[in-house]
Formats: sequence, structure tokens, C-alpha cells
Amino acid sequence: MNKSIDYSRVIKVPESGLCSPGTGEEKINHDYCLKDRIKNVLIPENMLRKRIEGLARQIATEYKNKKQFYLIPILKGAFVFAADLGREIVRCGGPEIRIDFYEAETYGTEIKTEGEEQRKVNIIRRPKIPEGMDVILLDDVGDTVQTVTAILKDAGESLGINQSRIRVCFLLDKILRNPPVGVKQLKKTLKPDYVGFEVPDVWVAGYGIDAGEDFRLLSYIISVKEEYYV
Repeated sequence: MNKSIDYSRVIKVPESGLCSPGTGEEKINHDYCLKDRIKNVLIPENMLRKRIEGLARQIATEYKNKKQFYLIPILKGAFVFAADLGREIVRCGGPEIRIDFYEAETYGTEIKTEGEEQRKVNIIRRPKIPEGMDVILLDDVGDTVQTVTAILKDAGESLGINQSRIRVCFLLDKILRNPPVGVKQLKKTLKPDYVGFEVPDVWVAGYGIDAGEDFRLLSYIISVKEEYYV
């Protein structure tokens, strides 16, 4: 199955995950203390790595005529993704990369509830970006896209960044089953420039992404058992 995957394109992830149950790499570490909260592995480590390499090659090619640009991950969820993607862009011969951070809080230690139209996004930290600089804004999961939408607005109003200089990259673009009208409109309006994987409407964690602050340091993406977080 893995040999047929085109890692230069967005990869669609089924709810059962991208790997056959019981095979080597995608097994959950049996010593992991929260293994009873994990439903299954959605994206194993080797596939994450290969797809990020594909994204890096694409970005390095599209920015080859730029002297420098900024990667701006949204904390906390995108910090692992930003580090790996940035290193791969350098390895692919891309331009000089500077990194700074947006930090925003939408859910905190809570989990979103089904049917939520809107939550307030609090901007905790803004980056410092020189005038005229190109920016790629990185987010871990594009689900309701409320956080990214608020940050794009803030980047224009508070930092004075021309919107044409900002591109958006999601590690995971979540395909919501029945989004509320407001969320559906936001997702229709905000189209990311780069996407690693399309994932089903399940609670995901791992690789920097948390569920109630659990799982951030897993090296793969999991589906979480919802009953532990409601």
C-alpha cells in the first residue's frame, strides 16, 4: 500500500488509518502510559516524514527566487511540524528561513463540542516580521479554521502585513461531516495554499497536536478515544 502513495500530493487518510493493523512501525508503544486513550494510528511516522519532504520540495521550488522568508507556526500545535518542515526546506536548497511565532488560544485544555459555531480566539503572542517579508503561516489542523482566520486578520491589522504575502499551510486539513453554517462558510473562504494530509472528522493528536494537553510528543498521528475527553 505505501509504495503506491504519491508523497508530492495531498494524501487522503481513511478513518481506519494509512497502515494495516498489527504491522511493525504503526504499533502503539505498549509502554505508553496513555495507550488506553488511543483509538488507532492514523498516520505513521515514516509517512509523516515522506509527506513533509514532499511539501518541502514544493515550497523550496516555489520560493527559489526569494532571498528569505518567514515560517510562522501557530503555537502550540504546529511547533514540531515547523521544525521538521523548515529543516527539509533547507535540505532541498530553499532560501534562507527565519522563524517566529504566533500564539493563540481557542480551546485551551478543552475540546471543541459538536455544532459549535464560534469560539473567541485570544492572541497571546505576535511575531516580529520586517516590512515586505513573505510569510508562510503554519497550523497543525485546519478544522473550524477560526484560529487561522483570526490570525490572518490580526497580521494585517496589527502587523501591517500585506495579505498577498501570506500563504497558509495545514499539516492536516480535517474534512468535517456536518459543519455549522458559520464554520462551513469560513472553510469555504479560507483555502490553504499547502496541505499535508486530509483527515476524517475524528479527534486527532500526536506530532505536536494535543488532546487536553496529552500526546504532543508522539512521533505519529493518532485518533483519540473521545470518551476520555468529554
